[in-house]
Amino acid sequence: MSRKFDLTSERPWLTQNHQDARERSVQLGKEAVEYLLKNQLVVTLQRIADTTKKLDPKGSGIHPNTVRTNKELYALYKEHSLTYKQKKSALNIQQSPSKSQELIDYRRLTKDRNINQVQAKYMKLSKKELVQRLLQAEQYIAENNQKWVAQHFEKFQ
Repeated sequence: MSRKFDLTSERPWLTQNHQDARERSVQLGKEAVEYLLKNQLVVTLQRIADTTKKLDPKGSGIHPNTVRTNKELYALYKEHSLTYKQKKSALNIQQSPSKSQELIDYRRLTKDRNINQVQAKYMKLSKKELVQRLLQAEQYIAENNQKWVAQHFEKFQ
């Protein structure tokens, strides 16, 4: 006789266990963020997890994904994390139209320009912006090569 496993059935013994674990995670996470702020350390997911291991009487702490999945802890992390704010602002900058997506007049470039300044300007661009710039340059070169070849053959006719 086989017994069906019903996933929808209530498990009151687990509900209390899950609630206790959730409360423990929130408490440890809050203590870790307070500790990091008090010691003027950067608040990151990994650093929160490492700090909870030090603060936890059991020594187990919480996992960085626990911070992500717990709404209360994640809100606390977003509020105090400089790295989260930097990443968010960097994503906003990339999503807004950038200067590199504008068409560049390659005819205005000169051979005797300051290479160090140009290199510094390119180092500030993101990988996506650099790829866009490279594609624009290749397209410009391809179009001008095609024009040059057409003019070259017209001379011989």
